[in-house]
Amino acid sequence: MPREEVSEEDLRALGVDLARDFPGSTAADFRRYPVLSEGGWFIAVKHQKTLESVAREPGPLLGPITLASAGLDVN
Repeated sequence: MPREEVSEEDLRALGVDLARDFPGSTAADFRRYPVLSEGGWFIAVKHQKTLESVAREPGPLLGPITLASAGLDVN
């Protein structure tokens, strides 16, 4: 899974005020991607210069790994 770009609208929806929280940064300085922590896989939005997380939600069980059997109809 590649690091996805985040728009200014996405950041506003997450409660991030660029001028207040990350002065001098733009939406291009943020990316969304899977991360592994002690709690499992999460999809995180991080500021790339500081690696500060601004959002984190539970991700797929195996993270970026997709099984070959995914979507297979066995009935």
